[in-house]
Amino acid sequence: MSFNSPWLLWALFAASVPIIIHLVNRWRHRSVPWAAMEFLLRAARETRGTKKLLHYLILALRVMAVAALVTAFARPLLGSFFGWGSSGLNEVLLVLDRSASMDARPDKTSSLRDAIPPLVESTFAQLGHCRLSLLDSATGTVTQIPAPEALADLTVSKTTDGGADIPALLQKAIPYLEESGAGKTEIWIASDMQASSWKPDSPLWPGVRQRLAALPLPPSIRIMALRDRPESNRGIRVRQAQVNNGKLVLDLEVLRQGFNPNQPEDVPVQLSVDNASSSATLQLAGENTSIRKEIPLPQGKESGFGFVALPHDDFIRDDISFFTFAPKPLANILIFGPSGEVGKTLSLMSAPPGLPGRKATMPGNTREAQANLASQSMVVWYGPPPRAEMEKKLQTFIEEGGIALFLPDDTEHGTRHSFLGVSWGATETAPSEQYYRLETWDRQRGFLRDGSDQTPIPANRLRAVRRKPLLGKYRTLASWDDGSCALAQVRAGTGSALFLGTLPRYSWSNLADGHLLLPLLQRMADRGAERFSTSISLRVNDASLPQSATDIPVRLDNAQGSHPSGSPADTAGVYRLGAQTYAVNRPWPEDMPDQITDEKLHLLLPEASISSMQSAEEAPSLVQEAWKLFLFFVLACLLMEALLCLPGQTAKRPSPTTRP
Repeated sequence: MSFNSPWLLWALFAASVPIIIHLVNRWRHRSVPWAAMEFLLRAARETRGTKKLLHYLILALRVMAVAALVTAFARPLLGSFFGWGSSGLNEVLLVLDRSASMDARPDKTSSLRDAIPPLVESTFAQLGHCRLSLLDSATGTVTQIPAPEALADLTVSKTTDGGADIPALLQKAIPYLEESGAGKTEIWIASDMQASSWKPDSPLWPGVRQRLAALPLPPSIRIMALRDRPESNRGIRVRQAQVNNGKLVLDLEVLRQGFNPNQPEDVPVQLSVDNASSSATLQLAGENTSIRKEIPLPQGKESGFGFVALPHDDFIRDDISFFTFAPKPLANILIFGPSGEVGKTLSLMSAPPGLPGRKATMPGNTREAQANLASQSMVVWYGPPPRAEMEKKLQTFIEEGGIALFLPDDTEHGTRHSFLGVSWGATETAPSEQYYRLETWDRQRGFLRDGSDQTPIPANRLRAVRRKPLLGKYRTLASWDDGSCALAQVRAGTGSALFLGTLPRYSWSNLADGHLLLPLLQRMADRGAERFSTSISLRVNDASLPQSATDIPVRLDNAQGSHPSGSPADTAGVYRLGAQTYAVNRPWPEDMPDQITDEKLHLLLPEASISSMQSAEEAPSLVQEAWKLFLFFVLACLLMEALLCLPGQTAKRPSPTTRP
């Protein structure tokens, strides 16, 4: 417990006044023997013990009343977040979520992040002489805070356009706690509890719990859960920007939350290309609307930058999305495997005749394939998995941003050797006159997502009579009707590898009809070619942001009014570094309002203390003044003392009877 006026506690000596008065009253009376009183004293001796106890109880109530009155004047502070104080605490490590969603304004006056410094400042006095350190989600480093009141003015406490990874932050906090040797420590986690920041399915959580418990003095964990969100919100993002026939084609996606999905609305939007602004109207319906917008470009214009912005609402940071555009680079596709029907089909679907920007090559041997690998956008590999030197080269290709598709060989047995932890089992054949049917696939994101008009690709037309089950650890993109995986994905570095469970050969499946294979190969080729594009779209604080030892990024767009100017490490925008121009945006999961529940949180951190707070116009506090409670206690003590001082009821004498 702490006090706003602790110096008044010196007045607790006043609690001794009733005891002094009691002793003085006893000393003032002298005992004088008197024979006439002996009889009365003997009669009262039987109740002397009870009366003595009664006097002591009255005296104790008077002492407690005075002590509670003095304590009330000292204005004590209590709070559920800290209980009755954290005595002996040496350090508090504040883990601060600086993600974009922390800048939401549910009370229309201040962001969620603005509530953190007042919360810390108003409660830190309880802890006495204690060190305050900050571990923020943007820098991932520990900063010593000289005083709690300085927290609001520090750059490392400001909200960014980036995301957050709470389990990764806690993993970074453990070495600091091990090396600091601060003694008794508490970890305060301040977050808006967005599920994308807490990552409940992250494989880091078991290790975090074990390492925290293994510390010599395991820290207590307290969570400031700022769960308030705007009642309604719109967010926009540019999924793709490309030039087609002299026009800039923008694929936009608008998310609506808190609106009636059955009530369409027209929303104005600002379009900016090379800082030349125009306006348009978007027709929105449902919770998620995909829109294609075409903007005429000056003759010969093939590259540039811009942004799309909605009117400001309670969450400003998702009202704008930046983009760059440039001519599409040539997508070189390397197809490697035994010559024959499968290779020709894959080549034809990778680079259809008449489709510009595609070039498929089929090297005759592994050495030729290795020589051309660095210039490829995509590799299609069918047959036995790569081995030896080719395996290493191909893995490096993927880790540096390349895309690869692997198909099985046409043998009956499975593969003994795996690539990126994935292999194929023995061939399975469907019963006579039956097929393996593709039933489910990821329609929201990835290579099999729906088109911009929400039309799904016809992947459910795929039929297979033979297949090879996929073995290993992977992410399932599409499944057969019996639930087994048909298409798997493994990420490695900045690229990814996909694995199919059947072949484009009619003795295996109708994959050659193109229902699934054609859109898959085209989208994979586009993704692989992005790494050769001079037009780059990255996330704020992305590890792959362009770096320079001498130059600093220069911001090009004129949208600084909505987003303060900064750097790609913390602020979305369009930047130029040297000859490279690139767009930086918030991570798209920041637009998702889903929050982690307290029940799920207790599974991740079983010993954590959670305090759910609401933002308001007045800064909320984790503690409250408790002087009213002590005044009620004073009143209760005085009432009990008054009741005990009431004279007892005397027995009613019988009335004398008169004789006739």
